[in-house]
Amino acid sequence: MTDRIKTEDMKKFETSYKIGLVATVEKNGDPHILLLSTIMAKNDREMMLGKFIIGGSKENLVRDPKVGFLIMSLEKEFWTGKMTYTNMLMSGEDYEMYNRQPLYRYNSYFGIDSVYYFDLVGISEGKKLDMAGIVANSLRVMLARGRYKQDVHESAMKHWATELMQRMDTLAFISYVGKDGYPVIIPCIQLQAADSNTLVLSNTPYKAELSEIPAGTRVAVFGANLKFESVLLKGDFSGFRGGLATVKIDRVYNSMPPKHGYIFEAKASV
Repeated sequence: MTDRIKTEDMKKFETSYKIGLVATVEKNGDPHILLLSTIMAKNDREMMLGKFIIGGSKENLVRDPKVGFLIMSLEKEFWTGKMTYTNMLMSGEDYEMYNRQPLYRYNSYFGIDSVYYFDLVGISEGKKLDMAGIVANSLRVMLARGRYKQDVHESAMKHWATELMQRMDTLAFISYVGKDGYPVIIPCIQLQAADSNTLVLSNTPYKAELSEIPAGTRVAVFGANLKFESVLLKGDFSGFRGGLATVKIDRVYNSMPPKHGYIFEAKASV
């Protein structure tokens, strides 16, 4: 990672038409992922994002300023990084800039009501999604997931979410909190649901990054389709055995407007 953002990358981050994921840390230590397309560079050492909906992530970062992020362009190039929350403003040139963007300027229901600022800790080089690796491993997971299916007494995911997480074209990302306290976000589009309580993923592509997740770690998995209908799932990570791992889901968070919040929490995880 580098502590400066390249000028050409800063320009790529300016558009609202991208995937922007921000990972924070909850009170109980769980990572939390929110889709925020407003994330962009303020300059080569600062990041910022505009808030337009109320969710748990903003409360988290005020309490614990260590934040992870992932930005993916429409050309399937992505960057990951870490940043530290510093302050928030409800006016100023950045506030005006956000609200002049077409996505918010012509929206009758909401605009940007505040801007959050962060010091950049580090950012990766941009890299293309390994589509060949993703397709090959999605097929591998699809063939193997039946081995992990169990009889379910209490479903964590509703039928819609289970179907979403079984589709090969669902965009999936996994997050955990690193040893330095900063959340890490990794693409894991090959991940699929074995049942309404169990997710299965392979350790490739991005084996180096995925292998850093310790067995028994609490993780968050964000899944979204191309309509940006999404769900956020949390649970225990098994660790990789034979190149495959599972996530046992015990918390489900509705990450779509108008109302964000938990819609399932197993008693032991509350």
